[in-house]
Amino acid sequence: MSWHRLLASKIRELRLVCCQTSSHSEGIRSFISKNYTQVKSQAPEFPFIVRECENAIPLVVARYDFGVEKKVCVEGFSEKDVDKAVEDLIKQADSINSHRETH
Repeated sequence: MSWHRLLASKIRELRLVCCQTSSHSEGIRSFISKNYTQVKSQAPEFPFIVRECENAIPLVVARYDFGVEKKVCVEGFSEKDVDKAVEDLIKQADSINSHRETH
């Protein structure tokens, strides 16, 4: 969970898409339950957005500088796997943001 302290400084928005009831969204729902309150208490202005839709394919979407977005399908992932996917998206931020600045 080291990504919590890096989140707001590395990416512009984190969007989580899931189904409220399907088993393939269970991991992302657990991730949201475990992390939402902590993230919002540490960075209340940061857009940590949850979108629920029936039968939605669970996704984690990170928006970086210049509107660049990366998404990861987390269908069937465990909560721990979703956590790792978020951490990986945050780790990509420096490369993505600096690459856009040089062009």
